[in-house]
Amino acid sequence: MAFTPGRDEQLSEKQLKRGYWWVTHKVQVRKIFTIVLGVVAALLMTYALYGFGDWFFGSGVFERLQTGELAQQAIDYTSFRDATRPKDLQSENTIVLSSGEKKYDIFARTTNPNPQWWVEFEYRFGDKVPAKKSFLLPGESRYLAALGFASDSHPGATDLKIENIMWHRVNLHNTRPDIATWMNERLNFHVTNTQFVPPAATDPVPVWRATFNVENDTGFNYFNVGFIVTLLSGSRVVGVNQVVISDLRAGERRDVDASWFSDIPTVTKVEVKPVVNIFDDHVYSAPWQ
Repeated sequence: MAFTPGRDEQLSEKQLKRGYWWVTHKVQVRKIFTIVLGVVAALLMTYALYGFGDWFFGSGVFERLQTGELAQQAIDYTSFRDATRPKDLQSENTIVLSSGEKKYDIFARTTNPNPQWWVEFEYRFGDKVPAKKSFLLPGESRYLAALGFASDSHPGATDLKIENIMWHRVNLHNTRPDIATWMNERLNFHVTNTQFVPPAATDPVPVWRATFNVENDTGFNYFNVGFIVTLLSGSRVVGVNQVVISDLRAGERRDVDASWFSDIPTVTKVEVKPVVNIFDDHVYSAPWQ
C-alpha cells in the first residue's frame, strides 16, 4: 500500500513562496545586512574619532584646565591667616623710677590692639629682672611693672621683653550681646575720691600715699582684684604701684590706699585701673562663699 503524507506534513503555498524567495534572495539579503553593519560601524567609528579629537584638541583642553584648577588652592589661606590672626602687642618705652634705697620701679605701658583676642604671656625687663606672668584683655592698655627691683646701681636701659605668648580667641557665643558690653558688666568697679597724700613733716617715716574708694558695681564676687595706681605730674608718670583687694563681693565698697617710700614730686592726677582676668572662671567666687 502506497504512503500518503498527512495534511500536517504538507507545505502551504505561502510557505513555499517564502522559501522560494529566501533561496533566490539570500545572497542579496546577506549583502544588504553586511552593508548596513558596515555603515553602522563606520558611523560609530566616525563618532568615536570625533569625540577623541574633540577631547584632545577642543573641549578636552578646557576640561583639563578646569581639572587642574580644581587641584590648585583656590583660597589664599596665607592671606586669610594673616588677616585674621591677632596683631602683635604694642609696648612703649620703659620707665625706671627710684622707689627707695637701691630699689627701682620699672614699668612700660603695653597694649593689646585686638578686640576679639586676649593673651597670656611672661615678661621681663632686661636680663637681670626676674620674669613675671601677666595677661591683657581685648583692647586693654596698662602698665606692666617690676616694682621694688633691688640693684646697687641704676638699672639703666631695660627693654621690655615679652615671651611665651599664648593667644585666646574670645568665644562670641559666651560674650553676648557683644564683647564690650560683656566686659563692662564684669569690670564695672566704681573708683571715687582719688587723692594723693604726701607725708607730714612730723611723720617719723615719710610715706607718700594715694587713697581711693572702690565699689564693686558688677554682679559678681571676686576672690582677688588688682588695681594699678598711677601718679601723674602733668603728663609725666612719677609713680606706679599695685594693690590687691581680696574677696571683693558684688555691691561691696572698700577704702584702699597705695604707698610709696621714696620722694614723689608734685602729683596732679591719680589714675586707678582694675587688673583682673575676667575670662578666667577661677577669679569668680560663688555667692555663698
